[in-house]
Formats: sequence, structure tokens, C-alpha cells
Amino acid sequence: MKLYSIRNLKIWYKILIIFQFMMIPAIMIFIVLLVITHKMQDLHGEILLKNLTSITAGYNVENSLLNLKELKANYMLDGDRRWLKEFDEKVEQFNFWYNQAFQVANTDEERDILSIMSLEFSSYMKSHKEIIYLADSGRKDQAIKLLLIKSMNHYNAIYNGCEQLITVNRSVIAESESKLKRYINNSRYLAYVIIVCFIILGVLLVIIITKSIVDPIKEIEMASDNLMPVSTDKVEMESLRERFKMMIDTLTANQQKLIVSERRAAVGEIAAGISHELNNPIGIICGFAELLLQKKSLSDADMEYIGDIHGEAVRCKKLLGELLDFARTPAPCYILNNISSVIRETVKLLMNQDKYRDVRFEFKKPQEEVEIEIDAVQIKQVLLNMMLNSCEAMEYKGSVNIVLSYTSELAEVRITDDGPGIREKEREKIFTPFYTTKSRGVGLGLAICRDIIQKHNGSIEIGEAPGHGAEFVINIPRERNGK
Repeated sequence: MKLYSIRNLKIWYKILIIFQFMMIPAIMIFIVLLVITHKMQDLHGEILLKNLTSITAGYNVENSLLNLKELKANYMLDGDRRWLKEFDEKVEQFNFWYNQAFQVANTDEERDILSIMSLEFSSYMKSHKEIIYLADSGRKDQAIKLLLIKSMNHYNAIYNGCEQLITVNRSVIAESESKLKRYINNSRYLAYVIIVCFIILGVLLVIIITKSIVDPIKEIEMASDNLMPVSTDKVEMESLRERFKMMIDTLTANQQKLIVSERRAAVGEIAAGISHELNNPIGIICGFAELLLQKKSLSDADMEYIGDIHGEAVRCKKLLGELLDFARTPAPCYILNNISSVIRETVKLLMNQDKYRDVRFEFKKPQEEVEIEIDAVQIKQVLLNMMLNSCEAMEYKGSVNIVLSYTSELAEVRITDDGPGIREKEREKIFTPFYTTKSRGVGLGLAICRDIIQKHNGSIEIGEAPGHGAEFVINIPRERNGK
């Protein structure tokens, strides 16, 4: 199977392939061991049936021969004919076992030995008859002499034949056992070879399948590093999960930015289309309303009506301006500025107005003075908008705390108030364009603030204010674009 086809398989199928491959040598080894067992049983049966039977017959022939020798010696000692009768019976027994041994003989060598034993036994029986004849004739000395020389020679030849027969079968058994051991050893070596081959092939297969799993992961890591480098010491799957989470978060954030951009573009198109048509009529209405307000001949009721007309016309012009500002927020003009000074100027601007005399502004900053590249006008616009929202939420009574702090990478501004705070269901919508909780306004103030901060590569989030009230956290990088 080619590597690319393995890579196209699901991980479950790859694991199943490894499992099946691991089962193959187990089955092979089981078959080998089963065959070995059957071979051992066959060899063992062959040894028992052929050789042990032959050995048993050889021993019985030898025992019968010993009995003949003993019976003949007894007769020579006391001359009792009873021994001769038993001798004849033992001859028949000898012949029976001799025939058995000849029938179970396995080799030509055994049959040759038995043939020689047969000839010797014939000579032995012949000398036996001569010995009995001499003994019965009263020539016992000649009979004993014949017994000790001629008959004993035939006896020894037969006895040696029995021993040779037993030795041959014992050697056959030993050879069979040696053959069996060799067979077992060869089978063991074969099993070892199969196991080693399985291990080698298994390692190769695991490497191939692992490579088919790991390589796509590395490709994804390399591709993600090209877009967003990530430094992590986690293993592949954990690193991949972390990268996917970052990708999902990035895609979600980009999707939100795209939605905002599309809304801004739509507002820009609408505002650009209607600004020319509305600005002139609204300007004329404001102008005529101001002229009428200057006349003294009008009644108080008429002056009130005209004042309302003038106020609403001015509000319409202001709303149109906000729409245009949101749709066409200019790119920041970066200049080194002390953000602490920008905050102080914004606070001073509000403290000098009677409208905010019941609001207490507190500003805390670190000892160090840091200059960062920002658009001071736009940052002041953001701060002013945030502080105005806090004052409106507190109904212009309470305290607004501004805390400036620095990290190695960021300048952080926290703005906290004593107002009613922000409800949980409003947290996700509060920066959405055209979303507002006020009775008047179009809900673009916070959206413009976020847009300005994002153009500074920073962030603006809702914090967790202690107790009641709202908290906004503004983070601005101390170094722009990694400089």
C-alpha cells in the first residue's frame, strides 16, 4: 500500500491495520507450535510402536535363552528327566519370542542378526541332543565337555545376538530422540525468525502509519506558523488542539471585525448618499429657526415651538455627523505622546464645566513617565467618550476613577464609575454599532471607541468593577508594529 493511500485512511482504520498485522505472527506461531506438537506425538508413537516392541521381544528371547541354560544345567546335575520336559517347553517359548522379534524387526540389520541367531540356535539344539545322548549313555564327562565347549559357544553367539538386537534398537531410539530434539530446536528457531521478522515489519508499518498521521499534523503546524507563529512545548495533539483553538478564536474575531466593517461600509454608503441631501435642508431649517428666535414680535408659545424645531434640527445634524464619523474614522496619526498628559488634559476639560461639578475625578498613575506612539486626538476622544458615559450613568453625581499602569508590553487604562453598572446581557452587545440603552442617541459612541483602539493595535474590554458601577479596560501596545 502506498503512503498517500495510507494517509487517506481514517485513524481508526490505521489502528485496525496495525492490530490485524500483529495478529498474523501470533496465528503463524500458533500454527507452528501446533504442527510441532503433532510431529512430536507422531515421533513418540513411532518410537513406542517400533523400537520398544522390538526391544521387548529381544529381552524375552534373551530370558528364554537363560531359562534353557538353567534347565540344561539342572539336568546335568541330577539327571531328572523333568528338567528336559521343561526345557522343551522353554524351546517353544524361545521360538515364539524369536518369531515376534523377527516380525517387529525395523531394519535389515536386525533381521540379519536374527537370522544368525536362528542358525546358532539350530546348532545349539543339535549339540543339546548330542549332550543328552552322551549323558543317557553314561558318558557324562564327554557330555559336560561338549556342554562347556561347543554348546556354550552357540549359547554365547545367541546371547550376543540378543544384546546386539537390543543395542540396535536403543541406538534407533537415541537417534529418534536426537532427531526429535533437532526438530524442536529448528521449530524454535523458526518461531524466533518469525517473531523477529514480525517485529521488524511491525516497526516499519508503525513508522509508516505514524508518519502518515504525524506528517499532516506537522504540515498544519507549519502552515499555522506561517500565519501565526506559536511557541509551545506541548505534544503534537495538544499543540494541534491549541492551534485549532487559536484559529477558531482568530476566525471568530475576524468574523466580528468583518461584520463591523460591513456595517461601517453600509453606514458610509448610506451617510454619503444622504448627507448631501440632508445637510442643506437641515442647515436651512436651522438658519430660519435662528432668525425667528431673534424676532421679538412672536409669542412665548411660538418661541417655544421654534426653539424645539431648532433643537431637533441641530440634533439631526449632529446624528448625521456621528454617522459620518463612524463610517470614515481616519487612520491614526502616530506621534510620541505621554499618555498620562493626555488623560490629565481630558479630565481637566470636564472638571472646568459646571455640569460636572458634582462628579469627583480621581487619576492615579505610576511614577515613571512613558511615551508611546499614539494619535493623541483620537485617544482623547476615546477617553472623553468613556468619561461622559460614566457621568451620564451616575446622573452626574459620584466618582470616576482613572488608573494608568504599565507592563513590559502594554499601557493599561482602567476607568471605573459609581453608576448602576452593566447588565450581563448587555456586555456582549454594548460595543455593537447602533446598540444603545439611552433614550437619545444612535449607539455609535462605544463602537467608534473600539474602532480607534483597534486601529492602535490595542483592545477595549469591560472589566469587573468592585462593588457597583462599570469598569472599562483599555490596553494600548507600548511599541507599535513590534518596533
